[in-house]
Amino acid sequence: MSIDSSAYNDPSYFKLAPQSSMLVAVAGGADAGKRNVCDLLMTRLSGHYAAKLTTLSLTDFYRELTEEERASYEQGQYNMDHPEAYDFDLLYETLMQLISGHAADVPVFDMLTHTRTGTRRVEPVDVILVEGTLVLYPKQVRDLFFMKVFIDVDSDQRLARRVSKPDHSYRNGRRMTLQEILVEYVEFVKPMFDDFVSPSKKFADIIIPRGTENPAALQVLGHHLEDHLKSRARANEQSSHNGTPSTKRSKSPTPLWSRRQVHQGLLSPTPSASSSAGPSRAGSFRNLELLGSPAERAYKQVPE
Repeated sequence: MSIDSSAYNDPSYFKLAPQSSMLVAVAGGADAGKRNVCDLLMTRLSGHYAAKLTTLSLTDFYRELTEEERASYEQGQYNMDHPEAYDFDLLYETLMQLISGHAADVPVFDMLTHTRTGTRRVEPVDVILVEGTLVLYPKQVRDLFFMKVFIDVDSDQRLARRVSKPDHSYRNGRRMTLQEILVEYVEFVKPMFDDFVSPSKKFADIIIPRGTENPAALQVLGHHLEDHLKSRARANEQSSHNGTPSTKRSKSPTPLWSRRQVHQGLLSPTPSASSSAGPSRAGSFRNLELLGSPAERAYKQVPE
């Protein structure tokens, strides 16, 4: 077990404005168990605290296909794992609405037919978990997250899960054969993991090997989120004693640089002032890997 304790020395790292929704990215390869990790965190936090949590999936933000793309999809030749398959602009706008205190309409995507079927209303809550293979890939989305987690699971194990899961066995409403699943993995899923998903791991604050099979690392992650919820509860209690409403939210998004500083507890008035104020919490916690050693890879594919 290898944990760099110096990363915890900055007491402001996990400090947020009391009324800010905390965005947590949960990235990793296809079938790494990202959604299961989110479900475990939601069960733990909603059970121990009167906290409101929700989960958004990157797969809800697939782009609508053009006629040409639809034809390729029906023939099994459309790459659903490439960054261009997703509407990252819509994801960014949705997350900005939520952290600004406004409800947002999130697309509902039918994976069997690869079409949008409508929207669902999501309210701003205490903790918003965003899971997906490429949630750490685009910089403008990545910069919104307070905490970034990468679930690191062996590729053979992920492939075995993919073959055995029934919701990965359909295309255009038709059940795929085992050969089709393997061809899709070899031609699209594995190359996209190597080119885009795995390189984004360098941006993670916490790397959890083996996913849900690593309860010790999940417990550490849960403790960090609990610390934030405790701080929120104390701040709200103090606000109520002072006669200050504790549910007031911003009515409009702040500029990106200042919003990030407020979201992370760095309240410098200008970008230059922020840079001269000392190391940020993100910098102090960068590249910490729980129960594992840092990966040594080339990360040229991921936008800095």
